[in-house]
Amino acid sequence: MPVQAPNDEEKRDPVLFAGRVRTLMAEALDIPVTDHTYEDCRLMISAGQLTLPMEAGLVEFTKISRKLKLDWDGIRKHLDEYAAIASSSKGGRIGIEEFAEYLKLPVSDVLRQLFTLFDRNHDGSIDFREYVIGLAVLCNPANTEEIIQVAFKLFDLDEDGYITEDEFSTILQASLGVPDLDVSGLFKEIAQGDSISYEEFKSFALKHPEYARIFTTYLDLQAGYVFSLPEQGQAAPSITSNKVSPENHNGGPSDKKDD
Repeated sequence: MPVQAPNDEEKRDPVLFAGRVRTLMAEALDIPVTDHTYEDCRLMISAGQLTLPMEAGLVEFTKISRKLKLDWDGIRKHLDEYAAIASSSKGGRIGIEEFAEYLKLPVSDVLRQLFTLFDRNHDGSIDFREYVIGLAVLCNPANTEEIIQVAFKLFDLDEDGYITEDEFSTILQASLGVPDLDVSGLFKEIAQGDSISYEEFKSFALKHPEYARIFTTYLDLQAGYVFSLPEQGQAAPSITSNKVSPENHNGGPSDKKDD
């Protein structure tokens, strides 16, 4: 590779010159150019301390923080969450079993569809970069105060301001399409007593935004069914398998992936 000299513009902007030289070097070596920075090195060290492979911390911090409006503290916090899920897996990546275990839910069609939304390259696992993007793009936008309030009212079938385990079980069985789903473990994690208050529900939802996708999917299907109901005097439509009910196994998220 020939020696490179900066032009007039690059003399005024050394970063511009460095970028051009880097691109030329990558082309000469036939390797890709990445945007790894000092923060990526810090994340690699943190990943190693969390017993993850050090390369798990390589997320191209500058690019991802700019696009997703995340700061260092936010991404570092996500690394702790990711490590807690992936700690039992080989290679430090999240598989469908680890994903289900973390959410305390069975592997179902709905859960597989949610997992696929995170698994952007369709290799059957979620790496840390995919996890961060999934939370920022798929889950956090759906985890608003309004959605949490609507979801709580949905679970509170008798409208007494609390969610019993039976109510909790009924809605989760319907939204996941798993009639015999045992939710006792998840219920006890949220409730401090025999029922779930709104504050307990909200606190859990904010800490676990992954559930927001499941709730919003259920709400969308419920709304779709309501709007499909006939006006007075018209025949009612049959409820097909894509409508949510305890017997339905087919509802699920369907958002396209978007960087």
